[in-house]
Amino acid sequence: MTAMTLSTNSLPLDAATTAATREEPDFGNQSSDDELSALCDRIRNRYVSSDWDNEFITRLELVLCRTGDGRLLPKPKIFHGETGGIAVTGPSRDGKSTLVRRVIERIFAERLDDNRPGKHVIYHRVRTAATLKSVYTDLCKATGFSSFPARMTVPEAHDLAIHRLRLAGIRIVILDEVHNLLGYDNKAVNLFLKTFVQDGGGFCLIVIGTPVLRKFIFEQVENVELAGRLLDMPLEQFPEAKSLGLISGALEGLCSDAGLRLAPSIHRDPYFAHRILEGCRGSYGRSMRLISTSIVLALEEGASAVDIEDFRRVFDLNLLYFNPENPFRLSDWASRSTASFGQPGQVSDTDFGAANKKPQSRTGRKRSKK
Repeated sequence: MTAMTLSTNSLPLDAATTAATREEPDFGNQSSDDELSALCDRIRNRYVSSDWDNEFITRLELVLCRTGDGRLLPKPKIFHGETGGIAVTGPSRDGKSTLVRRVIERIFAERLDDNRPGKHVIYHRVRTAATLKSVYTDLCKATGFSSFPARMTVPEAHDLAIHRLRLAGIRIVILDEVHNLLGYDNKAVNLFLKTFVQDGGGFCLIVIGTPVLRKFIFEQVENVELAGRLLDMPLEQFPEAKSLGLISGALEGLCSDAGLRLAPSIHRDPYFAHRILEGCRGSYGRSMRLISTSIVLALEEGASAVDIEDFRRVFDLNLLYFNPENPFRLSDWASRSTASFGQPGQVSDTDFGAANKKPQSRTGRKRSKK
């Protein structure tokens, strides 16, 4: 998606503009409902690439074999009998899991499913109350094996899981939310992770988790051997200019995909991308989720355009726990814009939407016909 430059046009808004984007209910047939549902699902799950993709691929090139023309293979490189891996870490909802899954799916043309493995890759999300044994048995179940002995030790569960993964042709093991394993016996977790890349395990290990996991791997002296086997990839925030460009591009691109326009309350607001970024406290993943959720809300309510009211409502319902100040309500945004352009009075709060007005109920509205 190309970056979008939000217009700084400061002409007054038509008071009826926002209302005109929502039409009366049009109860169409089931196929129309199915099409709308499918479109909304695509928008919610659309992946917007970023520099993180290239950073992840660069690390994959160090731990996976490549063909003569540089194409990555689902085959781990072996260094003196051991393989390596990557630790992708970052705050919750920053986009770690989506990044790893989408890049792997794109490179190897495999659909990652938590219930069954791909041809060479297995993805498993560690449950909140998981134990090492439960992770091993879950991996076995994903390969189609569920007849476990009544009493099975952790070493036996390990041997069985490794055996099942090899039989299934798995070469890349992705473990998500690994921080859920920490706290009870961290020494055992260290050994658990190391066994995938040493002692002839033969797997490339990709672990995903919060900063707690990164601290466990790379900052605790007793885990130095594990740290030496995993490449560090913390998802650090992009520079502001880069983030604003990604947000603007995603906003324009996803609206286009949805067949919606940007209402004047958005495209006349020179700081709309800033609102999103500041509201999500610089989080790229949350910014993308906010954009897609707001667009889907507009779609489901019969919009021909997405406006600031959609963002305000989604933020109120979904993000106030994270940031108690909703950036889509009236604030000092108009004064910032005025100061920026040095033309007092040219831009007013009404140009950014009637944020103080109580939102009208638009439940059950169907998408407008074009």
